[in-house]
Amino acid sequence: MHNEHPALRNWFHPVCRSADVAEGDVIQITLLGEQWAIARMGGRVAAVVDRCPHRYSPLSAGCVVDGTLQCAYHGYRYAHDGTCVAIPALGPDATLPPKAAAHAAHSVEERYGLVWVAPDEPLAPIIDVPEWDDPAFVVAPLPDQVWEAGAAQMVDNFLDLAHFPYVHLATFGDPHDTTVPPYTVERDGWGFTCDYRHSTKVLADSMGAEEYTTHERRSIWWYLAPFSIRLRIEYYHEDVILTILFFHQPVDETHTKLYCFDIRDDIADGRTTVEDTVAFQLAVAGEDRALLERLTTKHTPLDLNAELHTRADRITVEMRRVLADVAAAGAER
Repeated sequence: MHNEHPALRNWFHPVCRSADVAEGDVIQITLLGEQWAIARMGGRVAAVVDRCPHRYSPLSAGCVVDGTLQCAYHGYRYAHDGTCVAIPALGPDATLPPKAAAHAAHSVEERYGLVWVAPDEPLAPIIDVPEWDDPAFVVAPLPDQVWEAGAAQMVDNFLDLAHFPYVHLATFGDPHDTTVPPYTVERDGWGFTCDYRHSTKVLADSMGAEEYTTHERRSIWWYLAPFSIRLRIEYYHEDVILTILFFHQPVDETHTKLYCFDIRDDIADGRTTVEDTVAFQLAVAGEDRALLERLTTKHTPLDLNAELHTRADRITVEMRRVLADVAAAGAER
């Protein structure tokens, strides 16, 4: 699957931080290879294709006037749903042609501090994250990153169980824990869960240290199509729970924007800090990014015969099956 696959129009995608769009702001984003204008009007966020139907002026060059998005070229005004409500050149009492409507996204929601856009009617809701509102946890957002990689490639990497002792040798990977024992993946509609235990470096001893100790950790993945992951990690030796959120914005054929959050239960009590957890997560992400950006192709084959798979890849094979269902559902619409 590639980042501009038409079936992806029927799903929610994060497109920016809510804080990036203050009241009255208009910004331009790119989603699935198409430019959109994102505006906050009357407290609500609207998303319309960034093209006025009159002379194709970018609506993101416009401004918010009286709760509407006004085109910078001829002053056409648009409501949240793209309806044209004013064409100044025709006067206040003119009958406005239906063709004057801008193309609005089917659904726009705000969750987890992000604006989510579904260009067409979504087939599933946004992934659920119980820890987000749990007072025992503190949310540590990472800086936004744009990778030269496909969203499906990045999801494949973040689900992969066999790359830890190789790609993450400088951070948490245990070089002696190379065998992936049998594990199960439980499909649930448009997603699945996977419960897995493996050895990891003690975080305080990692980050390139020559000597380190290892302990077992439990990792539980919740995946929801097309590109959302909630990973809950339980560190038994430290009595710590860390949830990592990986949300992906398929920008264009070769670029994906990553919104990542650490959510921990050891920040509020002072055992660690937001700064330390963000620094460590950025180091881990940097290891993944360095490798993925070297891949010459930026799409993920959905034909299981196109690549080599082993039993260690069960989780990422299931992701391909889910995305194949996504593509099939899109073809039926």
